Amino acid sequence: MNLVKILPALLLFYSLPNLAEESNVNATPIKQSNLYGSWFCQHKIEEPNSKMLIDVNYRLQYKQDNTSQGYGILLFTLSGMPKLKYSIKDSSTWQLQGDNLTMHSQNIEFNNVSHPELESILSLKKILPVTINESGKILSLTNNELTVKSDAYSELIQCVKA
Repeated sequence: MNLVKILPALLLFYSLPNLAEESNVNATPIKQSNLYGSWFCQHKIEEPNSKMLIDVNYRLQYKQDNTSQGYGILLFTLSGMPKLKYSIKDSSTWQLQGDNLTMHSQNIEFNNVSHPELESILSLKKILPVTINESGKILSLTNNELTVKSDAYSELIQCVKA
């Protein structure tokens, strides 16, 4: 399992409903004030080497002081293993420069809520870093929708205002 390689994408937008087509993205100018508030994100990602599927459901609060708080659920599906459910929460700082959104996540907490007895074997807490830096290009930001293209993975990610 190479979770460390996919974690930055998860932590930048911990989730995000559906991957969108870049051609459908609105060219509305970026207004930082539209970013403030609570966002609900869903995202699915497949780690190519292990074929592990990760479903992410996350709520993220962007604050005017350039901090954010987030919490949510990660569901890991890997052949031959039970589905694993982890709760996750973190604190971040963020910066918007033009259309580039950069986040520095710190104090990331993962808890195995579905099968804690497997934690000694899987030990995500030992594998995953407690801080992550990630960035992406905001393709669209309105009062209700956020579409970002991850710099690390080039995926389009969407959130909706909660």
